[in-house]
Amino acid sequence: KVQSALLKGHYVIIFRYLAKEVFITLISLTSILVLIFLSNQLIQYLNRAASGNIPGMIIMKLMMLELPTLLSLLIPLGLYVAMLLAYGRLYAESEMTVLSACGYSSQQLLRHSMYMGAVVSFIVAVIMIWATPHIYVERAKLLRTTGIQTLVQTIMPGRFHAINDGLEVFYVQSMSRDHTRAEQVFLAKRTRDTAEIHWDVIWANKAFAETDKKNHEDYIILEEGKEYRGVPGKADYQIAEFGQYKTRLPHPVVKINDDVRTFPTASLWPINNKDLRKAAELQWRLSVPIMVLVLTLIAVPLSRINPRSGKYAQLFPAIIIYIIYANLMFIGRNAIVSGTIPTWLGLWWIHIVFALLGLGLIRRNQVKLS
Repeated sequence: KVQSALLKGHYVIIFRYLAKEVFITLISLTSILVLIFLSNQLIQYLNRAASGNIPGMIIMKLMMLELPTLLSLLIPLGLYVAMLLAYGRLYAESEMTVLSACGYSSQQLLRHSMYMGAVVSFIVAVIMIWATPHIYVERAKLLRTTGIQTLVQTIMPGRFHAINDGLEVFYVQSMSRDHTRAEQVFLAKRTRDTAEIHWDVIWANKAFAETDKKNHEDYIILEEGKEYRGVPGKADYQIAEFGQYKTRLPHPVVKINDDVRTFPTASLWPINNKDLRKAAELQWRLSVPIMVLVLTLIAVPLSRINPRSGKYAQLFPAIIIYIIYANLMFIGRNAIVSGTIPTWLGLWWIHIVFALLGLGLIRRNQVKLS
């Protein structure tokens, strides 16, 4: 009993040591990957803001909302590579050989690695199953509720802008630095009356945005201008001068109900849902945590290297395996939506194939050791 207790105590010490090595590497790798992907996403948002599609003031909010989803996709890769690097270093420096001589078997290494994988899988599952739909809902609300502020902030002076499906066109000659006031504003509205198309054309010297405190609607206030109303090609048009003209511009339309990413996980059941989009989304949310465990099963035997080969010897084939695995996941999700793959088969066959690959690598190592 004393010997068994001492052995368990040694296993706990070894587990803590391995966990420290793996998780420090995991945090470092994931941080680097997040910075790379966020930088790429920032460039895309800046391009969209420069083209007038989104206001610059919400870029950082959008970036923060995408961070948890990005982490859920990068953490599995980070853990996979972290185990390869951490264990590869231990094999390269013969530390694993020493541990094996002290009674720490490869089965015990696999068991401890699966414990680590289970912890990471749980964190990823929380993000994918619970946090992800809330994040996409908040992102959609952010784009929708910016209202006229979004429109005003994205105005590019000196360009014509079409809104409301092209029924309204406006032009601004210049704007203040904080985008609160504009000068030399042109606004054209198209309406259909029976078979004729009417145009209301407004020209104003000044304009600014205002929110009604009672009904919380947003308006554009035009000052010192003229309005022209009539049918193109006919001379019977009306001209009116005004000191102040108030008009409501439409809010950006963001359809939350049509985006399955915003659906709570409970509403996506059952797994073989007749709605293929829901079935694909549910299997995707469940598959990413499963992917963590399967990658752990592959990483442990793949990290075993000859000390003469160096700790990076198996990194290239390991990355190839991950790329194939991840791409099959994306292709499989699209195939479910299109009906190419039946929902009962779904993404599960991908996990089974790569789990068998991991078991095959473990078996190969056992044969070599025997």
